[in-house]
Amino acid sequence: MSDSFAPAPEPIAPNSGRPSQLGASSHDASSLLGAFERRFGKLNPVWLRELKQAARLQRTPIILAMLTGMMTLLVCSVGGVASTSAEPAKVGVGIFHTFFSLAFAVVTWVGPAVAANTIAGERSGRTWEALQLTALNAESVARGKFLAAFTYISLYVVMLAPVGALPFLFGGVTASDVLIAFVLLFLMAGLSVAFGLSVSAKFASPAVAIIITLVVALPVSLAVYGGAGVGLSFAAHSLWPGIPGGPPVWLPTAYMRADFGLPYAVFLIFLPLVCASLPAWLFYEVTIANMGAPSDDRSSRLRIWFLCSMPLMSLAAALVTFATHSEDWAYAGSTLIWFCGCFGAYLFAGEPLGPSPRVLTHWQREGRSAFRRFLGPGILRASVLLFCLTSLGLAANLLTGIAIASSAEERAALIAFHGYTVGFFAFVAGFNAWLRARGNQSGGARLVLSVTLFLVIVGPWIAMAMAGMLTSEHDRAILMASPSPTFAIAMAQAIRSSSPDHGLTQLTGCACAVAWAFIGMGSFAAASLRVNKRLQAEAQARNTLQAAFDEEERAAAASGSAVVSG
Repeated sequence: MSDSFAPAPEPIAPNSGRPSQLGASSHDASSLLGAFERRFGKLNPVWLRELKQAARLQRTPIILAMLTGMMTLLVCSVGGVASTSAEPAKVGVGIFHTFFSLAFAVVTWVGPAVAANTIAGERSGRTWEALQLTALNAESVARGKFLAAFTYISLYVVMLAPVGALPFLFGGVTASDVLIAFVLLFLMAGLSVAFGLSVSAKFASPAVAIIITLVVALPVSLAVYGGAGVGLSFAAHSLWPGIPGGPPVWLPTAYMRADFGLPYAVFLIFLPLVCASLPAWLFYEVTIANMGAPSDDRSSRLRIWFLCSMPLMSLAAALVTFATHSEDWAYAGSTLIWFCGCFGAYLFAGEPLGPSPRVLTHWQREGRSAFRRFLGPGILRASVLLFCLTSLGLAANLLTGIAIASSAEERAALIAFHGYTVGFFAFVAGFNAWLRARGNQSGGARLVLSVTLFLVIVGPWIAMAMAGMLTSEHDRAILMASPSPTFAIAMAQAIRSSSPDHGLTQLTGCACAVAWAFIGMGSFAAASLRVNKRLQAEAQARNTLQAAFDEEERAAAASGSAVVSG
């Protein structure tokens, strides 16, 4: 912030020889702010603007006070009821989990809604164009909006902090547990705000952005609370008996009670960092991409995110498999990698057919390398990168599983499972490219891909169930489900158990995997032809319009020279 915005000091009283106390404090605040800006750079102007607007709202302190009072009454009521029949230490633990569960609901429901009103509010208020005319780029605007929404949600957490000290009155909880829980709460608040901001950058109406944000945030937050909270607590208890199974806020306790080793480093350090950093980075890149114009390069940053995130996910899956020395985790990790690849297919379904002339001009001026051009817009480039990275991730997890496998049957089952998975994913990547090459909108391609995957996954099992009821050979009826990608699990189980029909099951699964791979390659070839045809048609139309424009320019110049000579 420049010195012109600093508050003016109080006038010096006559014969005093020194400034007043208020002037001194203002000068000290200005000096501290100037030192902070010299050390860390200027503060984000969008953040400062949003904070000034929020400071003028009279309802903000009222909302914070009401929320704090309601939370205090609720937590005290829970503690009072539980203290009549339970030990004080157990009451403290119960209050600890109750408070942070409610705080988790606040930050994951209120945070996205607040962030969803930021960029969409600028567009509906007709101030977005004025913001674009400033010298700020999309990254600065996104950071400023994020900091403003995160600061607002942090006020909720700070106001609730005294309530979080109530478990100390009963015991059973240490200060380290509370401190780590608050750090995790701020982390969840940041992720929630980043998600709401990415949705806000997509829509022009704040009401639509808020509704869509809440529709997605509510079930996802409940799933995370039940799965990562309650569900993983039992897995943590089986790995570290000192951690109780069942309570949802188990991660702070795990950091303090778990034995340090390879599982500690993998499950409590590396995996939380990956699970927090990759979604936050994705939301940031989606926000910047949605803020750009259709002719801008909105693909390179997302492509770089996928180029970095898929190896990290593969490394995480391989480390979990190696740390547990369990073949079941190898199957689970490969399934997670496959789902991440399918998410990448949905993400790249919004790719344009190729780079626009504006992007090509920027590349030429910047002298961008061939690799950076490969990461640019284009559905064919995206599909190739998608298939290669996902296949490499599956191969890395396969090698880890083979290294820890205890028998030849386990190794054969792992190879069969991953072979089917790679073959079917070739179909996913190629079919997605073909859908995008045929349509003009990404929504249609994503909808058709969703319906197709659902029918392919579920349909063969329905046919298998019907065939099992109509025939007496129930063991052979499972072969009817071989076109489904989930048949890879049944194929691996048949090989591991050395069932009598495991050879026929393996042969059928391999045939289906090869068929899916051929369909995928054929779809990709058809998509390549379609994309080249459409790009040539667009180039021809563009050249025709340019020729007509040049002809009009020459005619106008000729008529102007004739008038001057006349």
